[in-house]
Amino acid sequence: MMMLDEPYRWAEAVANRRDYIEDQLGSGSPVVGLNYRDGALLLTLGRGQQKIFEVYDRIAMGAVGHPTDIEKLRQAAIDLAHVIGFNYSEADVTLQQIVHFGLGPAMKTAFDEIVRSPYIARVLLVELEDPGKAIVLYTVDYDGGFLRTDKQGALGGIPEADRVMQRYLAEADTGRLGLRDALDLALRAWAAGRWAGQLEEMPNEASDLDRAADEADVTGVLRDALGSLEVEAAVLQRSRTRKNKFRTLASREIAPVISAYRGSKPAGD
Repeated sequence: MMMLDEPYRWAEAVANRRDYIEDQLGSGSPVVGLNYRDGALLLTLGRGQQKIFEVYDRIAMGAVGHPTDIEKLRQAAIDLAHVIGFNYSEADVTLQQIVHFGLGPAMKTAFDEIVRSPYIARVLLVELEDPGKAIVLYTVDYDGGFLRTDKQGALGGIPEADRVMQRYLAEADTGRLGLRDALDLALRAWAAGRWAGQLEEMPNEASDLDRAADEADVTGVLRDALGSLEVEAAVLQRSRTRKNKFRTLASREIAPVISAYRGSKPAGD
């Protein structure tokens, strides 16, 4: 194939591929993950399409991207977790193995092989470790690149949204928060990422983006979003007595937090 014989054509094709995927992901609804007093919280907003899933007893996943690709990645993560658990033991199933030996290589291969369709998705995974330890989070990008963080993690459709949300979360000692306060912080971080993703013109410098984010009307963005989008949230709950720590939050747990934003009005009204 000519593309394989001429490296510059391959490089050009990869660049075009990257531009296409980023254009597809640009308007995606962010996903926020953070630790709180009783475990880990994952949150996003959407139009009824599920984006937060259980992977294993202590591992959960959220994603931005094409629903079909998200489902393929979800199933791949689940399959690998169960293979490891069956061949070795449940204790051997870790998020590091799933990312390093499963999702990361699979997404990189799909991206690099020009004759294949890439995954139009970005993934955020969280693991609840043993009591007394911090949670572990990984973000996995569409090209297979991954990053580990502790305590908080967030991803949007564009890297600038990631930066804004991570900066917003870093200011809080989330491990001390109860569930309601953690939900409130996650919602506001989501709104900060949403704001960044909707910018018509992105600042050239990171410092300029930070200053603009500090002045952004995060409450207004969230209030507007709640008019058309639904909150989806789940926890990995340490105090849950059963082996499975994953639990989807009921609307009655979310309603008291979002009611304050639905009732808020812009200044001057």
